[in-house]
Amino acid sequence: MQDSPTKTKKQQGLNTEQLLCIMGDIHGQPNWRRMANRAWAYYDGDQLEPSVKSALVERGQPATVHNLIAPTIDGVLGMEAKSRTDLIAVADDAKDDEAEQLADAINAEFADACRLGGMDRACADSYKSQIAVGIGWGEVRRSLDPFGPRYKMSAIHRDEIDFDWHTREPDLSDCRWIRRRRWLDLDEAQTMFPDQVDVLNYSINDWSEFNSATVTDSIDPGLVSAFDEWDSFNRNGIEWRSSDRKRILLQVVYYRTYETKDVLFLDSGRVIEYDKFNLLHVTAIHAGKAQLERRPCSVIREAWFAGPHPIVDRQCAAPYGMFPVVPFWGYRKDGTGEPYGLIARAMPAQDEVNFRRIKLTWLLQAKRVIMDKDATNMSRSEVLEQVERADGYIELNPDRQNKTSVADALQIQQDFNIAAQQFQVMQDSAKLIQDTMGVYSAFLGQESAAKSGVAIANLVEQGSTTLAELNDNYRFARQQMGSLLLGYLMEDLSKRRNYAVTINRDDKTKRKTVALNIDDGSGKLTNDITRLRARISLAPIQQTPAYKQQLAERLGNVIGMLPDAAKPAALNMLFELLDIPNKAEFIENMRTALNIPKKPEDMNPQEQLAAQQQAQQAQAQQELAMREVMAKVAKLEAEAGRWQAESQRLAAMAESQRFGDAKTQAETGKILQEMERVAAENDRLKLEYAQMQQQIVQHIEAQLDAIQ
Repeated sequence: MQDSPTKTKKQQGLNTEQLLCIMGDIHGQPNWRRMANRAWAYYDGDQLEPSVKSALVERGQPATVHNLIAPTIDGVLGMEAKSRTDLIAVADDAKDDEAEQLADAINAEFADACRLGGMDRACADSYKSQIAVGIGWGEVRRSLDPFGPRYKMSAIHRDEIDFDWHTREPDLSDCRWIRRRRWLDLDEAQTMFPDQVDVLNYSINDWSEFNSATVTDSIDPGLVSAFDEWDSFNRNGIEWRSSDRKRILLQVVYYRTYETKDVLFLDSGRVIEYDKFNLLHVTAIHAGKAQLERRPCSVIREAWFAGPHPIVDRQCAAPYGMFPVVPFWGYRKDGTGEPYGLIARAMPAQDEVNFRRIKLTWLLQAKRVIMDKDATNMSRSEVLEQVERADGYIELNPDRQNKTSVADALQIQQDFNIAAQQFQVMQDSAKLIQDTMGVYSAFLGQESAAKSGVAIANLVEQGSTTLAELNDNYRFARQQMGSLLLGYLMEDLSKRRNYAVTINRDDKTKRKTVALNIDDGSGKLTNDITRLRARISLAPIQQTPAYKQQLAERLGNVIGMLPDAAKPAALNMLFELLDIPNKAEFIENMRTALNIPKKPEDMNPQEQLAAQQQAQQAQAQQELAMREVMAKVAKLEAEAGRWQAESQRLAAMAESQRFGDAKTQAETGKILQEMERVAAENDRLKLEYAQMQQQIVQHIEAQLDAIQ
């Protein structure tokens, strides 16, 4: 409930007659709250009706309750807390670095708002009501406390909310109205609506001090109108005011109205309301960058009432045309649509457990006495009292007629065989409670027939599968809560200028500041968040300590099987999963000790400069090595040219002196062999030169990529 002080504006809206119609519609709905209250009483341990308790007391039987529903429900709640994932803001159009930084800044602000506003606690409380009675409600609102968090998330009791029974969509997109009621002290209500102080004062006193017959011109006409509304209101005053306690029931009705509006469909996919006085809108239409269409749109309004008195009727502050409250649906009956939860399924089995327990306890302590009328001189009450005592004393009548044996005159019997049967039936009924809910012993951490870890994991997974519908509804409602919060956040951030947001604040190596809505002085904004389309999604992995520990163990086993050369590359992922003090410092020290290089985006400016200098030195060394190789190749090429010239000269002499001596031929053959050796050596050096040149180019490109 948005508790914002406001001044009343006289305008067309929901009137008292329409409020009475909605209240009549509510009274005609199925009485599902009776079953919901009974189910919650079973969770609290109030499982015996007053008539049953009085009958047990009259019979002398113990009113024993063995509550098996509460630990089963608590086990399901524990599984939700254990497997909880964070909500994250995802940008649909983050296509470049600037848009990604903008999305990261929005996500950082959203995470802070969730943490400070109590998102997890609100969703957990709503989830408890969802699985217990079939429906829970959560709300997201702006906080009025200037010294507290900006947004507040909380769970709403189911009795505060009434809704349009014809709605079928889980997100209430087809719901026409929602009514919420809350009892407030008179001074608090007067603070919320300062211009209605007189009306509230007269209303709390049943208008006893106001006489419409003596109205003068000095009396506010609004008071006269309020008196007429009270006089014609056909509801009992005790339903909405407490004169002794000075409390009044405020009602707010969120109702959906439909309007036809001109909207622009931009090429980027965004849809905005058309403003004919906005030059950019007109230019976009003429330039063919947007399409103008007239479409029906829904608008949520809220009307406040104090009994029969309309207080204010205004447009709802909730963003995106949503209601400010979110339902957490459990199960719904197909015929009537009544919500119900897990407890409704287990109530018959719980009743049987209690009755069997009461019967078993009674059988264990009850004794049947069979005696002759003259077996003792004690009265009936004295005999029964002594029979119940462990050290009881019963004195037989020495003048009794039946003196054959004591057993013939007095017998005390107990039905232990029937008690064993009752105990077995009770054990079967206790197991039925978990079976009807679809929750197994392994799911609750209890002993089961499964012995191996795989079998136990399968039973836990099977329990999660049977709760799939409830958990799907919960995840959907949790995303709706996040969407409401994101809408409030985007609206408030769009009004700020030059707003700095710190992202990755937990990691010193990645921490940076992103400025939003930067005003350059000319009216043009940089990093304008109104151009960012964002939505709410669940984080891809769980963030609970237990899940991180399991993942770290699995990753450690995988790293142990990797080659030694590949292990340092995988250690970064293992370090990120550790939950230890001074985590960032520990990771930095381990990376330094293992000589694991950092990613370029993780380096600070000093480290980037050092990496750049190191890359330049490596490049200079590679150039020197290349020059040395080139000098060797040039030397070999010169020698090869000299030997080739000598060979040509000798060949010419051999041709002219065909019949020369054998010495000349031998020298020619030797020279030819030497030429072949030089040519092979030249080819080998050229191949080494090409390979080294390719390696140098690849190394330089890698260094440049790392620096960028």
